[in-house]
This record gives sequence, C-alpha cells and structure tokens, in this order.
Amino acid sequence: MPANRIMLIERVIIVMKTTDLEKMLMSADEFDEEIIKANPAPEFYELIDEMLQERDIKRADLIKSLNLDRTYGYQILNGTRMPTKNQIICIGLYLGVTVEQMQQLLRICGRESLYIRNIEDAKVMYALEHKYSYEQAMEFISSSQPK
Repeated sequence: MPANRIMLIERVIIVMKTTDLEKMLMSADEFDEEIIKANPAPEFYELIDEMLQERDIKRADLIKSLNLDRTYGYQILNGTRMPTKNQIICIGLYLGVTVEQMQQLLRICGRESLYIRNIEDAKVMYALEHKYSYEQAMEFISSSQPK
C-alpha cells in the first residue's frame, strides 16, 4: 500500500445488554471506551414503551389506571418528566414486572433501589415475586400488619 494512502477501518459496535457489556469489558485485554459510548443505558420511557407493547397495554390505560394527571402521565411516558420512586413502583406493579426489572427501572431513573430491610420496599418485592395484581399489591403495600 502506498505510504500516502490512508486506510480507514470502521469499527462495528453492536448494542448489547448491560450484563454482556460488563462481561466483554471485564474480559478484554484493553479498556475500550468506545464500546461504552456506543451502548448507552436505555431511557426509562423506552423500556416502558417496550413493556407496554409486549403486554398490549395502551399508554392512556396505564395513565388512567394509575390515576395520574393526563398531561403529567404523558410527560413521564415521553421522557420529558422523571417519575418519582413511588410512581415507578406503581408503573412496575401495574405492568407486572419482576423484582430485577423494577430495580432496573429505579436505577435508570436515578432513584433508590428497593431495599429488603425497608418494610414498604420489602412488601413491593414480595408482591412482585408473588405476582400480585396491581390492585392486590397496592392493598397489600398500604396495609399494616397487626401487632
């Protein structure tokens, strides 16, 4: 190849799951920042949209069922407003997510994860693990145990 000719090699970077990204980076001989830049964390609204589609639930139905202000609800679902921890929990309970998925939703929004030593958080985790309906979960979480 002539010395004055520059060869450009494009790097192909595939968007991957966080666990796969972690495995790839930890097993690599050299740290590659570009892989991280090419694989940003998903946005809350993107994950919720995906979950709504998977479950064939309309945004309007979710907003109405959670008794959210219509405008505020759409702002959360469009990514222009960040939901509170309690709103994320309600959305996750309504969608019937797993404990792991709930933790991911909270983490993505920069909220505290569920902590098993916190009674309300433990109740949320229990309701998710035992696949309570949204109504059952809300009743269970808001109830107090007799002493």
